[in-house]
Amino acid sequence: MKQSMNILALDTATDITCACLHVNGHDYPAALDGGQRIRSTGIMPLLTGLLEQAGLEWKQLQLLAFSQGPGSFTGLRIGAATLAGINAGLHLPVLHLSSLAVTARQAAVTDQLWVVEDARAGEAFVGCYQDDAAVMPERCMQWQDIVSQLPPGRFVCHAEPPVAMPGWQRQPLLLDRATALGQQVQAVLPAQDKQCALPVYPAPAYMQLSQAERSAHAR
Repeated sequence: MKQSMNILALDTATDITCACLHVNGHDYPAALDGGQRIRSTGIMPLLTGLLEQAGLEWKQLQLLAFSQGPGSFTGLRIGAATLAGINAGLHLPVLHLSSLAVTARQAAVTDQLWVVEDARAGEAFVGCYQDDAAVMPERCMQWQDIVSQLPPGRFVCHAEPPVAMPGWQRQPLLLDRATALGQQVQAVLPAQDKQCALPVYPAPAYMQLSQAERSAHAR
């Protein structure tokens, strides 16, 4: 059951930047499809447009939600910085969401489902879900270890896997990401009397070393 709150959610973990505004039991999803330059300049107009569409002012928001990753380093940094800037004056609680759980929700299935998202550098972000709940901790794995160590099953991803995955069955992403983002907010939203314990600063979950960190470790 949806809570009657004004909630603004932002997801910049994938190539598609999306947001969803929840107002009076209704979701307003929207997406911004483009590269990093479009992302960095387009997020605020995207969010402002949602507020205007719903007839809402910034000061009427009650909670922010952040798809914290794992995902694109640059995307997560941009998203976190944007919400941090917005929240500097609002001081709202920030609900942190798993970007892999949002992807799982795009498949619109309740049976066990793997999410395997390419993380580059020969690695992937991996999660497993059933009935909208994680059945194992999310992790970053080498692609060859996924094939050799995990039991084949149904999976979803945004980019084509860079390796052959015999026995695995890729499933379509049926829901647009902005709609799935709004659904995930409602699925994990704590009761209102517990929301005061949420942080006010968005914290990305990178789950992987940056290229600069990799270079430093290699020295």
